[in-house]
Amino acid sequence: MKYLTFVLILPVALLVTSCNKSNGDENKDLAGEVAGTYKGTLTDNGLKDAIDATADIIKIDEKTVEIHCYSSVLDTTFVMELFENGDSTMLCNIGDDFKNMYGHERMKDHHMMGDPNWQNWTHHMDEEHDQGDEHYGGFNKVDHSFTYKFVMDTALTLQFNGKRQ
Repeated sequence: MKYLTFVLILPVALLVTSCNKSNGDENKDLAGEVAGTYKGTLTDNGLKDAIDATADIIKIDEKTVEIHCYSSVLDTTFVMELFENGDSTMLCNIGDDFKNMYGHERMKDHHMMGDPNWQNWTHHMDEEHDQGDEHYGGFNKVDHSFTYKFVMDTALTLQFNGKRQ
């Protein structure tokens, strides 16, 4: 009888355990992977020389970071959401910054509906953006670098390029 009970309970336990396992994407700590200090330069076509700059990437939660970029010509702090894209981690605005940049609201809480791929870049682009929407930076996981283009006005952009320290 004990053997029969064991034989019947084991498959049910394995089924329940396997159904509760996820693919791991929704638990991935993208912010933890990129948090740190990046030393680099700011460049622009109008600048004679590159300017030394630093970007401190601070983890807010697993999918969100605060970016503080500073140099002798720039000191700014902003918050971005992270999206996985192969060997890169891409950035996108959130909240009012998203609406101001793209002219429409994001789908509210689409990631809360149980979609395990909500932090995938292609999924984000399909769900949240119109063709031609521009994004300004991201992280390269292979060489541990960070790039971001600051659009100051229509005539001036500054490009940060840095390596994680």
